[in-house]
Amino acid sequence: MKKLVSTLVGATALFAAHASASAEELSIATLNTEFLITDKIHISRGFDFRLSEAEKAEWPDTRRAQVFDEKANAIAAVLANVDADILVLTEIGDGPDFDKIKSALSNAGLNYPHAEICDCNDPTGQNVAIFSRLPLSSVEAKIEGREHYLAEDDDPGTEGDTGLSKGLKATVSFQGQEIVIYGVHLKSERGFSEADGQRIAQASIVRRNYLKDLDAGRHVIVVGDLNDRRGDPTLKRIRGLDDIQPDLIQTGLYNFFEESERGERWTYIYQGRRQQIDHILVSDSLKPMLKRTKGIKSRVERITDSEVTDHSALIVTLDFR
Repeated sequence: MKKLVSTLVGATALFAAHASASAEELSIATLNTEFLITDKIHISRGFDFRLSEAEKAEWPDTRRAQVFDEKANAIAAVLANVDADILVLTEIGDGPDFDKIKSALSNAGLNYPHAEICDCNDPTGQNVAIFSRLPLSSVEAKIEGREHYLAEDDDPGTEGDTGLSKGLKATVSFQGQEIVIYGVHLKSERGFSEADGQRIAQASIVRRNYLKDLDAGRHVIVVGDLNDRRGDPTLKRIRGLDDIQPDLIQTGLYNFFEESERGERWTYIYQGRRQQIDHILVSDSLKPMLKRTKGIKSRVERITDSEVTDHSALIVTLDFR
């Protein structure tokens, strides 16, 4: 009897380990859900942020709840195909919305026993959340810091300062290593040069925070909607390409995709242009532990239904074999 109990306990532990993450691969995914927020759900159906009185009548609570549920279930179905170990979602609601999203993921067959949402204060109501098969520790629901920026590059009198209103961090343990996951959503391009300056300043805040983790011997992965393209100033700043401290790897490069997918690396269409603004950036400190070739594998899960979201999911798999 003792042997049977021991065998069952061992099998349960083995199944739990398999359900959490592969022993050799760790997959991370991110998706902007485009206003998966009950009281802002109308925006994802083409309505303006502020509704007219007539439009408000078109969006009673019953319709909002129905559209939210349909959208959450459709997103969960897409993410079931992704099946990542760690998932970072942007533009989601908190409170009851967060609970409904967790239920939708569970109903789609996704097992994320660990989930955390940011303590966000963005006026849009958007939040960032981390869903994980691995336990999350040292959770910080805010990424602290302030940074100054120029609203107009040619006018030093336009200086402002900003914090990061949409972001959180948490640590996972994998292959005996501590990896700090930064889930972030930076300032959008709406707002022209001032928004550009603010976005770079927010990238500086993330950079300043994660350098402390690297100095402490932890690894770092920055995940989310950074609202800028590969090689643009925001990405250079958050990766560390404009200073002399350790860098982050850009997993959106050609060599991390299968040859057939290299023309499909975009996650968003803006003003008719396909571009990658959702990113997964990995600290160079992880590189020695990864498989020599194809240790980093990237792909995009395309979402063609605009009523689900106007973004596509980015997935990166780290192979530790």
